Amino acid sequence: MKQLSVFLINPYIYDYSAYSFWSSPLGLLYVGAILRKNNMDIRLIDCMRTVEEKRKADGRGPFIKEKVGHLLPLRGIHKRLKRYGISKEQLAAELSILEPPDLILVTSIMTYWYPGTQEVVEIARELFPSSKIIVGGIYPTLCYDQAIIRMSKADLVVRHNEIERLYAFIENRFSLALSFKPSPYDLHDIPYPAYDLYNDIPFVPLLTSYGCAFACTYCATPYMHPRIVRRDAGHVVDEICYWHEYGVKRYIIYDDSLLYKSALFAKPLLKKVSTLPFPIEIYNPNAINAAFIDEELACLLFSAGFQEVRIGLETIDAGLQVSTGGKVNLKVFERALGHLSKGGFSMDQISAYILSGLPFQKWQDVKASIDYLSGLGVRTHIAEYTPIPHTPLFDTYHMHARYPISEDAIYQNNALFPFAWEGFTDEDLAFLKQYVQDKSSR
Repeated sequence: MKQLSVFLINPYIYDYSAYSFWSSPLGLLYVGAILRKNNMDIRLIDCMRTVEEKRKADGRGPFIKEKVGHLLPLRGIHKRLKRYGISKEQLAAELSILEPPDLILVTSIMTYWYPGTQEVVEIARELFPSSKIIVGGIYPTLCYDQAIIRMSKADLVVRHNEIERLYAFIENRFSLALSFKPSPYDLHDIPYPAYDLYNDIPFVPLLTSYGCAFACTYCATPYMHPRIVRRDAGHVVDEICYWHEYGVKRYIIYDDSLLYKSALFAKPLLKKVSTLPFPIEIYNPNAINAAFIDEELACLLFSAGFQEVRIGLETIDAGLQVSTGGKVNLKVFERALGHLSKGGFSMDQISAYILSGLPFQKWQDVKASIDYLSGLGVRTHIAEYTPIPHTPLFDTYHMHARYPISEDAIYQNNALFPFAWEGFTDEDLAFLKQYVQDKSSR
């Protein structure tokens, strides 16, 4: 049987601001690993390349970028749009010297990044008219009807939970039977993501679970992953040891419920990681829940190699805390800070996210949260609200946005501040960003 050749493409993006906070196409690399186990030849083309000489010691770094003209839907918006990643001309040049593949998989991550994905699909179709192109990722999952129209040059558009459609498409189009067809939720059966396709691996994300115990009104996790699926602690440690052989020492955890029921999962995992015969560094760009941090857990986070701890506070407004998800209150938050301090973390290693730009939120509420955190000596990260389809906030307020966010996902970009209003203007947001910087510099 002929060995199928497969290109995995992580597209470039158009945005007003972007930075590699340990970002990588994890889902695409998992699918690539599954296809490789089915004896396919896999090649990765990652357009989102970092300026390596500016990469920080912790693995983060700026993407290569170039200023571009406004995309058609965004004309009239007074912000400077950029392309992050390689240009479409460079991508076309790199692809044109390769033999045509049988199959091309293109991911699409943030909903408002679809223009880059659309262009990549069109480039691939022009260069490889006989290849089969499949688009997947978060954008088609959350905006499927839009994706079907905009990705018309693709042969198949699949949502995140439709891998069976991908398997069936491959088997039917190439007249073969795949021997290995796991569900993405079979966390103990799927192979490790294909990060070995990179020449250098500055970090590896560790997927330890799917799903979340909470249903925050701004988050799409309950829609995308209705149930929590865990991965055995020993299996996670085995993966760390596997990547250690490649020289990897930095690991990223994005899990939404890492600490949920910690006695059954997080604590056993952190204990095993703490006893590894080599040190590692762990980062959590997604906030962990302060309500689950006790004294033992704080010590384990420190001994396992967490270089920092990011906590989700969201707001100090008690009513808003309850209405958006009820994950934390100020008493719980301050108790967690005490545990982390006793566990070995300095205040420089602890930071908190607060939400900004929620529908009809007032800028003074955000400032009050910044002042509260500053008084505790905690670094503040402003998380600008992104309206996400299939979330309660989106469904309730989308008609109040200043752009047609339900008609075109490009307007869901938080850089556009979709829910600016007289009580929270663009100028107010600019003031708050500078205010945070001034507080941090002090």
